[in-house]
Amino acid sequence: MKLLNTAKKITTAAALVAALLAGAAPKAAAQCPYTVGPLGRYIAPAIVQGMTATDDGAVEVWCTDALDGDDWFFTVDAKTDLRIYDRVQLVVDANDTPDNFADDRVVDALFCHDCTED
Repeated sequence: MKLLNTAKKITTAAALVAALLAGAAPKAAAQCPYTVGPLGRYIAPAIVQGMTATDDGAVEVWCTDALDGDDWFFTVDAKTDLRIYDRVQLVVDANDTPDNFADDRVVDALFCHDCTED
């Protein structure tokens, strides 16, 4: 009976150590939902959340990615037709690092205000 109790304690301790190590093990990085195309760019659907005028007459645009919730910031000309809550398709340059999305930058935002759905 004593041997059975010892085996139970060892099993419980091993399970506890395994659980602790599993929690401390590095998790895989979140997979980006986009595939970089042959020109080094990809399209990210987003929603304009805010716009702020800069000191040099431009407008900084804040968008939230519609797929994974990441935030994108970019600057446009002050004559932009973008509006808050517009749905846009961001053209994003992968910066020659398709596996590293941290250095990507928005190069264009495609949108339409007077489009009709067919």
